[in-house]
Amino acid sequence: MVSLSHWRRALNQHLLLEPLVQEVLSHENIEACCRQAGHRWRETFWSPVTTVLTFLLQVLSAEKTLRAAVSSLLAQLNTQGQNVVCSSDPSAYCQARRRLPGQVVESLNGNLAEQMTALVGPEGRWHGHPVKIVDGSCVSMPDTPELQKVFPQPEAQKPGCGFPVARLVALFDWASGAILRLAIGNLLVSELALFRKNRPEWLPPNDVLVADRYYCAYGDLVQLQRQGVFVIFRQHQRRKTDFRKGQRLGPDDQLVTWRRPGQWIPSCGLTREEFEALPEQLTIRQIRITEVPKGFRSRIIVVVTTLLDPVRYPAEEIRALFRDRWMAELNLRSLKTHLGMDVLHGENPDVVGKEILLHLLAYNLIRLLMWRAARRYAKNLHRLSFTGTLHRLRRMMSFGVEGRRSRTILYETLLQWIANDEVPYRPNRLEPRRKKRRPKEYSLLNKPRSWYRRHGDPDVR
Repeated sequence: MVSLSHWRRALNQHLLLEPLVQEVLSHENIEACCRQAGHRWRETFWSPVTTVLTFLLQVLSAEKTLRAAVSSLLAQLNTQGQNVVCSSDPSAYCQARRRLPGQVVESLNGNLAEQMTALVGPEGRWHGHPVKIVDGSCVSMPDTPELQKVFPQPEAQKPGCGFPVARLVALFDWASGAILRLAIGNLLVSELALFRKNRPEWLPPNDVLVADRYYCAYGDLVQLQRQGVFVIFRQHQRRKTDFRKGQRLGPDDQLVTWRRPGQWIPSCGLTREEFEALPEQLTIRQIRITEVPKGFRSRIIVVVTTLLDPVRYPAEEIRALFRDRWMAELNLRSLKTHLGMDVLHGENPDVVGKEILLHLLAYNLIRLLMWRAARRYAKNLHRLSFTGTLHRLRRMMSFGVEGRRSRTILYETLLQWIANDEVPYRPNRLEPRRKKRRPKEYSLLNKPRSWYRRHGDPDVR
């Protein structure tokens, strides 16, 4: 029987082909994060290192089950000739997941995001500004009493008929597509409230923030400006625009003065005293986008920004940057649909939180491989396929490779395959949100299951 350290070293070398990921997810770094979190553990097979790597295998797999993750781990170790004495029963791994502090996974994900930001460097900036994109989404999870208490289901659902829902707000890096920060809440807390709570920590001065019209409130614009953050938002639908007024800077480009709302409301995110301390006026630049392709939601879009210099920041470049806001929608789709985070499997809030963070870690790992491939082969990062990268990574992890030279060849081959899988350039393509395949003709569950057990199901004959 070989030592536990040899097991961990063999597993680490086999799974983590990317050198940066080997550094972030090395057993030294994972154990350092555990000590920082005050976590104490025994030297058993299911140490924090093995637990984190197996958890990563689980979220990267298509099955998402505990049994599949443990089987994959043991199969990969056995292919390397390791005499593994661990049982294939996933109950020990399940207990190890519960023991692992969520702060450890959060620290690992933060380290990877920081390293990716440093890799992109100044060349990934827009006019010298780091660009961030913020957007929100929701994920569901099993219907257990613990989860219902922390993440209550929508109020419109009857008890026993819905599922707990978590609200997420993600901050994306425009250059690499990585998720830099994530806030987790429930449906009782709005997306904007989650962003306001974390805004000072997330956005340093000189950043440019791109977001949709939900974030375009007078108080938020003032707060971000005081923070030294520039914004490019779509104008809120309730605010009317007249391009016959204001200081004209160019075609469909003008400076206007907004006035502070006349009445304070609690949902603005400010106390009454903070609201009254806001300036009476705010100078905003408005840019109109009129060439909207057929099928888009609106024929005319007005973008507001605090980048007021029309020479340094031309209107056409601001329009192009705002259009990249849609990348956040595509990245969330990749995270939820293709990586499978749309429906979580944990049955208590602690495991659900770690499951979300491990999905983020896996997502950033895939974005890092895509960025490496784009740099190595001079490709446009936004044209590379996230799903194709995920599928190739899964196949690469399904068989063992011995020797440093073989792993290097495998890694270079993976990058080349990723670079060759370019998505066709279809900027104005319209796809209807319709399903062709019909679902099964089952009735909806509009009463708790216990009711049907007592009274019987009328659809069952």
